[in-house]
Amino acid sequence: MRKPRRAALLASGSAPDCPVLRVLAHADAIGPVASTSFRVASRIVNAIRAGRAVPSLEEFENCPLILICVPAPSVDAAVAQLAGAPLEWKRHTVILIGSDTRPLAPLARLGAVTGLVAAVPGFEERLFVLEAERAALRELRPLLAGRGVQIALLPPGARARFDAGVSLAGRVLFPMLAAAGSAFDSTRLPRHLTDSVLEKTVQRAVRAWLRSRRRGWGVLDGNGIPVQIAALKKTDRRAGAYLQSAVAAARRFMRSDGEGPPDQP
Repeated sequence: MRKPRRAALLASGSAPDCPVLRVLAHADAIGPVASTSFRVASRIVNAIRAGRAVPSLEEFENCPLILICVPAPSVDAAVAQLAGAPLEWKRHTVILIGSDTRPLAPLARLGAVTGLVAAVPGFEERLFVLEAERAALRELRPLLAGRGVQIALLPPGARARFDAGVSLAGRVLFPMLAAAGSAFDSTRLPRHLTDSVLEKTVQRAVRAWLRSRRRGWGVLDGNGIPVQIAALKKTDRRAGAYLQSAVAAARRFMRSDGEGPPDQP
């Protein structure tokens, strides 16, 4: 019977909380585990309930895929630890569970295939993005075969732009929702009602974008918007100022490539 393939893991810190490792652990896809010490490696193995602690990185030689899961400040040290190991790097792929490929450069210079992987928020550990060459995907995908997991391959350098999209749709949207909430709160309507209006309005905007992209934006009413800004500033000056700046920025951006609606006076 063919022995199942497993990835080697260099880990420390809060590695047991990592979504990528949880999925790989459930798939029995983790082999040798190393860390800053054998004791720490053993602790990680016990926490994720997968793999086997090893005393040195020489144990990684028979694993074509090596994963790094360490806190961001420790990535450089982890890469240096790997680079100093007696491994034949042209036979290995190294994937960092992180957000920046630059620390992996020393391993790439040694001949390793390198890349980044991360879980996409909101997909219940069912969607991961991998920024790497296709060779890295060929190593990672078989470990998750049959697990209902999708891995989206990003070309090198695209991860930060993908993350920017997530930020714009999430964290950057949040202050706008807070300003809208302030406007609704000032009306003294029941919050369950205004929350429903807020939810439906956001859903309509998302559907319009998915259906028509920029053409679905419509037009910000030139007469109504100044009245709204002035009224909101009377109850919440910060929210009113946010609406004013957001409208101005939206108009500039939506007409920036000639596809958006004309600006309003």
